[in-house]
Order: sequence, then C-alpha cells, then structure tokens
Amino acid sequence: MFEAIFKITAQVESDRQGQRVYRFMKRGEPPNAKDFSSYIAIVYQQDVFRTLQAGDSLTTTVRLDLFPVRELERTVRLREDHLFEGDGVPQPTADLLPLLQQFYESLIQQVYPGDVITITLQVQRL
Repeated sequence: MFEAIFKITAQVESDRQGQRVYRFMKRGEPPNAKDFSSYIAIVYQQDVFRTLQAGDSLTTTVRLDLFPVRELERTVRLREDHLFEGDGVPQPTADLLPLLQQFYESLIQQVYPGDVITITLQVQRL
C-alpha cells in the first residue's frame, strides 16, 4: 500500500484593509483568499496530480478549527481511463481541479481572523 499526504494549514488574519489573509509561512506577506486558492491549485497540479495513478483514491479534507470544529471530506477514485469519479463528481471527469476548488472555496469564505483552516489531500494506492 502507498499513501501520500499533502497538508496545508493556515491561520486566518486580517490585513490593513480588513480583508482576510492566510498565513501559512513564517516569512513574507500572507496571501489573500484568491492567492491562497491559487497556491492550493499549484500544490494539486504539481504534487498531488503527478502522484496519482489509475486505481488510486484521493481524499480531500477541509477542516475549520472553529467552535464547533467543522470538517468536510470527499473521496474520488482515478479510473483506468484516467477519469475521476466519486463524492461530488456528477459525471466522470478528467479535470478534478474545478470541483476541488468549488469544494474548499465555499468553506474558505466562512472563516474569520483567528480561525485555522487545514486542507489535506491524501492519495492512497492499494
């Protein structure tokens, strides 16, 4: 069995204009919601997608450390014909990224300064 876990955790802060920013690095300016979403897409495209092979499952978990803690999870499988099917996939698709973005961006909009958001992308191969 093979397993790879890609985890991004960010502390939500507020910038000088009162907009939400996401601190996940110790240095540099924290990205705004659009840039944070772009970073997650890059991690998916450059790391997660390249790791996937036919038959693998990909579980995406979004956890908001609010009170109460909220955690949502979706699992898809990459078929032999290189199409994804599973939770939240209305029909088999070769491009999972738009569905992933839709999944986590709806939750990103629900955070406030002080909250912590964790996005985990877990690849499993039997």
